[in-house]
Amino acid sequence: MLENMKAFRMVVECQGFRAAAIAMKLSPAMVSRRIEKLEFEVNTQLIKRNSRRISLTAAGEQFYQRCLLIIDEYESCLRDVKSLSNVVSGNLKVGLPHSISHLHVIPCLKTFLERYPDLKLDIVTENHCMELFSHGFDLALQCGPLPDSNLYYSLIGYWRKHTCLSRGYAQQHGMPSHPDELHKHTCLLHFDNHRRSWKFMIDNECTEIRPHYISRVSNSLDLCNMVHQGLGICYLPDFTIKAGIESGEIITVLEEFMPPPLPMYVVHINPRPSPKEQAFIDFIRPLNLATALDPAS
Repeated sequence: MLENMKAFRMVVECQGFRAAAIAMKLSPAMVSRRIEKLEFEVNTQLIKRNSRRISLTAAGEQFYQRCLLIIDEYESCLRDVKSLSNVVSGNLKVGLPHSISHLHVIPCLKTFLERYPDLKLDIVTENHCMELFSHGFDLALQCGPLPDSNLYYSLIGYWRKHTCLSRGYAQQHGMPSHPDELHKHTCLLHFDNHRRSWKFMIDNECTEIRPHYISRVSNSLDLCNMVHQGLGICYLPDFTIKAGIESGEIITVLEEFMPPPLPMYVVHINPRPSPKEQAFIDFIRPLNLATALDPAS
């Protein structure tokens, strides 16, 4: 009966069957059948119908007021029960960039899974996580601006790109002091960099430089390994080359020309993450994936 009561309430508030149907995303015939069923259940006419407008019978007026109380109480009860249901369980499907999954998430995953033994976690590594929601994903990590402003998200922080090379490459070929010098060097590009260019801030303007390259690779981890081997200069995220920088094996150059930090988001389907989604977001935050300063600060 509750769904029929909701239809009745909507017809009254929208002042018509067609408007109520649009609001409820149902057909007008379906709304009409629900009202007829409701009147059959209460054994009395609730709505006076004519071609131009609807009005309530005396019984309909009284029933409408009671409907408001019943529906509001039901929805309040649902919210209260859901707020108590904080058990992290079920299936969670997450899309992550490959380098973040390999270098940061998987090494720390044991503690997370032990904490939530009733959770079944699917991790799929992709560089274009925003394309995954049509395939049943609950969360996706987006490194960079959101392509759709209507998406729901949680900001993790900010990260930077670096122009980097190995000490061995620097000893053999030297280091560029300006982006314009990159054409004299051997560079490595990501295969998804369709413009085949790197962005730099030159004279306070964002400028695209097309470096001379010998190889394009579709995986940032492989590019990082190629940098370690001294095969060339690359343009990589800080979370991919962090270990190499800390060990001193990788050097960053052209820092004064690098563009501002970029945002990192966990994108979710629902406005408010579910307990299992929030648990994974809380797991991601302390991994220090995005440690650059907010460019607005």
